[in-house]
Amino acid sequence: MHHIIVSDISVQMLDKAKEKMTNYSANTSFMPLDAENMIQIESASQDVVSISLGLKICDRHKALQEAYRVLKAEGRLVVLEASNIPINWIHKLYLGYMSVVMPLIGWLATGGDSSAYQYLLKGVKDFPSAEALAQEMKDIGFGEVNFERLSFGIVAIHMARKL
Repeated sequence: MHHIIVSDISVQMLDKAKEKMTNYSANTSFMPLDAENMIQIESASQDVVSISLGLKICDRHKALQEAYRVLKAEGRLVVLEASNIPINWIHKLYLGYMSVVMPLIGWLATGGDSSAYQYLLKGVKDFPSAEALAQEMKDIGFGEVNFERLSFGIVAIHMARKL
């Protein structure tokens, strides 16, 4: 039987996950981990590492290297992350729209402080294309790297294997 580790650098986010995950098994543990330095996890000990919308808010090179370190041989990396709409003018239109909407939502949600949402928007704007992220994974040593764009390319799922 496999053991599942649910992790986030924020203990508060882990507490929220625990509240929402009402049917998790005894084989599930919740651990605060830093994706850039998972010292609590042994090298070559994990079958799968999954990262969702986290690479844009950390040093992604360090996080990808750390994922490579903790994965067993033939282990899988699955990443859901911001991406680029392949049609350039539509991508620019989307970023323009998000530049207005994201801070407004943040301002409304926080009662006047949209700084966290502006930070997230910067992460989306500055994030590499799906092709460039796939190449970064290959450069670290991952093989069988591929991706699938979702929502017209606003996000992509990248999959890779430690060979």
